Parts: sequence; structure tokens; C-alpha cells
Amino acid sequence: MNVETVEENDDVLKIRIDGINEAIANSLRRSMVTKVPTLATKELYVSKNESGLIDEILSNRVGQIPFTIPDSFEEGDELNIALQQEGPGTVLAEDIKSDNEEAEPVNPEIAVVDLKEDQALKFEGKAVLGRGKDHAKHQGGTVGYEKEEEGSYLFRIESTSGYTNEELLEEAISQIKEDLDSFEEAVAEL
Repeated sequence: MNVETVEENDDVLKIRIDGINEAIANSLRRSMVTKVPTLATKELYVSKNESGLIDEILSNRVGQIPFTIPDSFEEGDELNIALQQEGPGTVLAEDIKSDNEEAEPVNPEIAVVDLKEDQALKFEGKAVLGRGKDHAKHQGGTVGYEKEEEGSYLFRIESTSGYTNEELLEEAISQIKEDLDSFEEAVAEL
């Protein structure tokens, strides 16, 4: 097997993997999208919303904002977030504060809502680690591949989850290894 970087910029990594079949290529893609844990809002408690968005739409928008994952964070841990803002102005993802300085919105420039003069917004919430297989807001990124020739696949990886593109690939490989180890243990028990 050979892995080669074809192109890399801030947003997208293109790699070619030789010596694999379509089943392995698809497993790798699916793992990056659905199995890598990411941090996003699970619950949002809106105490004041004078914006033009109803609470449900606001909650959905905030839920789609991924956060960077603190080093010490494990599944089951919760990140508390809060926002209190008055208009006029655009509320951005960077305006959301958390109780862990290592956790911040992956893209701080995401617009949440516009507030007009004399409008205010206040909410608190909890973010948790989740996986794309359970909810789309936890997808690791946008990943695709194309078969160039027999045994050779060109991957396009765009992380949207707080991982670098390389970290997303490495974490996906780790998830596949864990799944294979679990499978091997289950077979051994037969």
C-alpha cells in the first residue's frame, strides 16, 4: 500500500492511496464521516430571543457549529456554552463562550443571527462528543474518493470538525482498527 499527498491547502487535502480495493476505500471514507467523534451542541436553553429566528431554528443553527475538542475531553464529558448579546450587529460563532478555554468554534466567522437595534439574545447550552452515524452535526468532514485505476483511489478530504485533514484521516484509521479488534475478539469467542 502506498499513500501519497497530491495536493494540500488550508481547507482540502487530496491523497492517492494505491494497493487497496473499493471496500477499503469506502470504509475509510465512511469512517471519516461517521465514526470520528466530534464536539457539537446537544442542548440549548434560550432564555431571551428577540431576533428574527424562532428558538427551534436558532437551536438548529447553533447545533451545526462544531467546536474544537479539548485534549482532556472524553466521551460523556459535557462542554457548557453561553451567549449574551445585544444588537445591533451580527452574532458570530466566536461570540459563544465555553467553560473550557481549549474549546472554541472551529469556524469563528459563522453567522448565527442578525440582531437589530434593541434586540437581544441570551442562551446557555451543552455540547457533547458525538459521531456522524448518530447525527449529521457530528460528521467529521466532507470526504469523497474516485477510482483512478485498479487499486488506486484519489481522496478529497475537507475536515469540518476541529481536526486537521491529516488528523481526521488518522482518527478514522484508528476507528477502523478498533472495529477490527472488536470483530476479532468476537470471532475468537465463537
